[in-house]
Amino acid sequence: MNRKSLQDLTFIFTVGGDDHHYQNLERCIRSIESKYDDSSFLILEFGNRLKSSGRKTVIDLSGTIDFESEKKIGYIIWKHKYVGSLMIKTRFGVYVDTDTVLLNDTIPDILENLQGGIGLARHFWVPTISEYQAKATVPSTLGEFLALKSKIDLRDEFMFFAGGVFFFENNDRTMSIFKEVIEMYDDYYEGKQYVKSVTDELFLAASLGRNKDVIRLFGGALNHCSMGHEHMPLTEKDGILFGRNLFENFWQPITFLHCDTARRDPSVEYTGVSRTIIRRAFEMEAENE
Repeated sequence: MNRKSLQDLTFIFTVGGDDHHYQNLERCIRSIESKYDDSSFLILEFGNRLKSSGRKTVIDLSGTIDFESEKKIGYIIWKHKYVGSLMIKTRFGVYVDTDTVLLNDTIPDILENLQGGIGLARHFWVPTISEYQAKATVPSTLGEFLALKSKIDLRDEFMFFAGGVFFFENNDRTMSIFKEVIEMYDDYYEGKQYVKSVTDELFLAASLGRNKDVIRLFGGALNHCSMGHEHMPLTEKDGILFGRNLFENFWQPITFLHCDTARRDPSVEYTGVSRTIIRRAFEMEAENE
């Protein structure tokens, strides 16, 4: 396969903590570099294992988080998706969770369809705020959630997005969205530890809900969690995996597969060619079917 150049795009990551997070990051970068030449990477690191080199720029955030504490610390990292998004110099950016792999050559088409906006997929399980409230909140912090919902005007009908992958064009409008997300996030978490069910995606949903014209909606195949057909349907045709969300009626080639292989096997729900493709994408050992 002839690799393509994506000189106008920066891939943004946040990483820190245990070895497997770094291993996930390295695997994801390999999956990108196998398809695209001249890829640029911006890595916000909550540690000191990485160094800038070539087209990889590492921002040292060591000391920001105490990984030895028993407190929930992910919420600090989540905010930096948007911090990193404000830092890029290229025309386009894409935030990508480290526990993903790039599967198909769909990125040029995605960039062409951004048209100045932010490209996202709705969450497979809770695609609206009302569904998030019904399914993802917990009784112990529901009061906190409802207070936040009122404060930031987070409406039931607003779409809830899968925050593990989002593309954007670098312009004043999109940067204003990310700045607003950070401002709301900081205002809420000032002096607080993590509040269960209050994630960065809620603040993103609030800002985009008030700026719907910026949304460029892609299907679940943008960020496909390989957890079986009852969660996110997946099919194979001519060696290409296609995916969608359950509530969608269109199939698209999968862009990123999403799974932390330190926690589960992404291929376990599949057989045949689909299983083989998934295992190969995550650099897992081949097996006899």
